[in-house]
Amino acid sequence: MKKGSLLLALLLITAGSAVALPSYLGLRGLNRTVDAEPIGAGEYSFGLFSFLGLSSDTRTAYLSGDSVDVTDTEYDGTFYLTSAIGLGANVELAGRISYIWNCLKRDDVAGRTDLSGGDCENDDGFSEARLAAKFSTNPMEGCWIGIMPWVGFSIYDGGNSRYVINNNEYDGIWYAGQPMFELRRPMIGVEGVSGGADLLFSKDLNPVTLHVNLGYHYFKQHFEYTDYRYTSSGWTDSTHVDMYIEDPVMHFAAGVEYPLEKVTLFTELEWRHFMKRDWEEGDGENFDDCITLSPGIRIPTNSGLAFDITGSFTLTDFDAEYNDLGHNAYQNGGNPTDSERARYAPFPEGYSPEWGIGLNVMYSSDLRAGPSTAVMAGTVTDAVTGEFLAATVAFPGTAVEPAASDAETGFYSAELPEGNVSVAVNAEGYIGTTEAVQVAGGQDFSTDYALQPEPGTIAGSVIDIETGLAVSATVSVPDVPASARSGSDGLYSLQVPDGVWTVTATADGYLGESAPTEVASGEDVTVDFQLQSVAFEPVYFDVNVYNIKSEFTGLLDEIADKIIANDLVVQICGHADSDYTEEFNMTLSEDRALVIYDYLVDRGVSAGSLSTIGYGENKPAVPNTTNANKSLNRRVEFVVRSVRTN
Repeated sequence: MKKGSLLLALLLITAGSAVALPSYLGLRGLNRTVDAEPIGAGEYSFGLFSFLGLSSDTRTAYLSGDSVDVTDTEYDGTFYLTSAIGLGANVELAGRISYIWNCLKRDDVAGRTDLSGGDCENDDGFSEARLAAKFSTNPMEGCWIGIMPWVGFSIYDGGNSRYVINNNEYDGIWYAGQPMFELRRPMIGVEGVSGGADLLFSKDLNPVTLHVNLGYHYFKQHFEYTDYRYTSSGWTDSTHVDMYIEDPVMHFAAGVEYPLEKVTLFTELEWRHFMKRDWEEGDGENFDDCITLSPGIRIPTNSGLAFDITGSFTLTDFDAEYNDLGHNAYQNGGNPTDSERARYAPFPEGYSPEWGIGLNVMYSSDLRAGPSTAVMAGTVTDAVTGEFLAATVAFPGTAVEPAASDAETGFYSAELPEGNVSVAVNAEGYIGTTEAVQVAGGQDFSTDYALQPEPGTIAGSVIDIETGLAVSATVSVPDVPASARSGSDGLYSLQVPDGVWTVTATADGYLGESAPTEVASGEDVTVDFQLQSVAFEPVYFDVNVYNIKSEFTGLLDEIADKIIANDLVVQICGHADSDYTEEFNMTLSEDRALVIYDYLVDRGVSAGSLSTIGYGENKPAVPNTTNANKSLNRRVEFVVRSVRTN
């Protein structure tokens, strides 16, 4: 679990955060997909979007009395100017104006009229104004749900055609001056009012973010023109067409963005299903869908500006016969009704080009670089058990709000200003910690904290059980570990984590004593010890020898029995008088200790319970001023350290 939290922290540090930039509608999002999260209260954005599409389409034309395949190339330029503002934490409004350029590069085939002006025909102009709103809610962390209504108004400047603002006038498959409805996008805009609404869903999946839009759109198109029936000698018949066509459209868009440290990668899929075009012509093809795949890269800057480079690929096939407003049927001698012509009407907003590339320039106020900051993230755990803790990570002396670590994962994060920042970490029942961290602007980093549980206190006294006098002893809790030394007054005090511990008191010349003790965090517990003293008489030696005198064997036997019975740990200390050299006396004292060691081991004492040391002439019992005093210094003494521990 801890490893998973660390991985999450690293992902958040290595990946950047998604940026609030306008979509094609002006509302926060990618290009074709709108983010359910609003831009933010008081924030605003502007966008200039440009997209150039290219398509190569083959159609059947009737030229000089013959049916001829004509392959023309279409260039579609789309430009959006957008703006948006956040009216609150949950509301965003946006507006858009569209400017469109169409270009048909004609295939130069025999019989085609009026090619003297060149093989390219163009039209361009402002097309539509659109308003959109977004109302969103944030039901859980990292998840937004919203609804986006919109309405569009066609822009008509009184030019010489209802369908295009002609520069050169199209003259291709039909004759000069006639609108070319067989193009993927044959007109500047849709006459009248259009509208719709989308349900929006966005989810932060760390590090990627998913956006889904699902909606219903409605378009109403007006077509008024004269349809001509042509023969090799020119037009032989004509009919006036004046009709309105309604197009309900199911709209689906999904986008995935992956923010890195400097850029954001994204991919979008948009599907438009034209509900009144759901029919077949016997070839197994339903010409009622337009599906577009659009990958891209987004490059934000600290100035508030950002740039998109996008691509686009249409996954469905375009068929010009289904976009000619029934002209093919009329040319072949039929007399199609308005209802039949409507089945062959151009798609509102046009059919997507085969492929294209776009470049966007955007500005969002929330991207402006304020004071340089960095994200600090990590985990808070129990230093003893490693369990995750619910803790408060505060930053005294700054305006940064304290962060709370999650009780399940221990994870916390906070955005800190550049410079030296004090960090205070506290959790109930634990010893808090404070440190200063150096924050480098724009360089996110990870810091984990392991808090020690707030200790309990064990205190008391150590005395001699027989005399009641204070004993200088070591009181320890080996499992923690923790230890303290009782002073001349016999008092001691030590701190341990909460739990059940074994407390042991040991002192030279005394039997050790232990007591199980339960300690709660922050609690004071009293444990007193009364130690039983253990003392052995010394063994004395003749001058310059280390042989054991027979008169001391009985004493040594008693000492052996007591060591075994009480499981004592004893140090055997050898001494010498001051005769001869210091080096000689040191060796002599060590030999005296070793001979006693061997005797006791032979009597059954565990070798692990015994240790030896030689002091030479350095620790006399009395001054070496007389022979009597010197006899008292030729000795071996026994120091009882404690009860033996394995």
